[in-house]
Amino acid sequence: MGRRFQSFGIVAALLIIASVAFAQVRVDVRLVNVVATVTDAKGRYVSDLKVDDFTLEEDGAPQPIHHFSQDGNVPVSLGILLDTSGSMERKIRTAVDAVERFSRRIHEDDDIFLITFSGRPILRQDFTDDRDKISQALQHITPTGGTALYDALSEGLSKIRSGRHYKRAILVITDGQDTASSVKLDELVQSIREAELLVYPVGISPRTYGSLPGPMTALLPGKSNGQIKREDEVDINVLRAFAENSGGRAFLLAETWTDRGSQIEKVLDTIADELRSQYTLGFYPSRPDDGRYHTLRVRTSTGNTVRARRGYVAIAP
Repeated sequence: MGRRFQSFGIVAALLIIASVAFAQVRVDVRLVNVVATVTDAKGRYVSDLKVDDFTLEEDGAPQPIHHFSQDGNVPVSLGILLDTSGSMERKIRTAVDAVERFSRRIHEDDDIFLITFSGRPILRQDFTDDRDKISQALQHITPTGGTALYDALSEGLSKIRSGRHYKRAILVITDGQDTASSVKLDELVQSIREAELLVYPVGISPRTYGSLPGPMTALLPGKSNGQIKREDEVDINVLRAFAENSGGRAFLLAETWTDRGSQIEKVLDTIADELRSQYTLGFYPSRPDDGRYHTLRVRTSTGNTVRARRGYVAIAP
């Protein structure tokens, strides 16, 4: 009997040690999620792929995919950042109407917060799934002051962490360059790399830039008249940096198109559709968080085009 109890004690001790060791591994090495948008040769979303159709690489080395989902019905925690600087005065009603329509078009379980920004960011509505609250928060907005774009996105990154859904995204609508922030651009890009979220910047510009390479979508007919101040131009490279470091997509609209409203609505519809047409791939890195930047690459065996964030900074959230 004594030997039996002794053996039982040894087995129990080994199980405890194994459990502690497993817990330490999962504490030291966290699941890294990568959202992938897959399109065919005509730019249409591909939504019928399986986990075996994907290859995920970290620093060039293939990684086992431990989590996989097709996000058609996956709810999203979403932040909306709306520029209300003085230069938005002629465009604000069109932008507000489009944002309200967007909030009602996305998944009913998505929770949303709203931040407006001019000289500083203001939280107009905390996370809610009540679309009427978003609508009310969008009323009585008066455009004035400068553009604290970086401060607003930095606050949005902090706020998004309290979202109740693991898939997270931020929509940014602006018509100018940053003029009033204390946060620096390189600090902001670093914060985006450390976060697991998608950033969708929508720029409204008075200038015609023509065709743009890469994932930036340009909708820019015609030419603008009169003098354009530098701060009233959209910085294409900044929008691209936000999008590419998160796996999102940047859009650029001509200011004259906002008069008809349908074009900004079309862009927001595209974003709403994209959030429901993506895949989430999760893997456990082979090493603990080391504070360094690691490159990521996602490919499909079908040869489709894949858009995902290019890397991440290995810092525990």
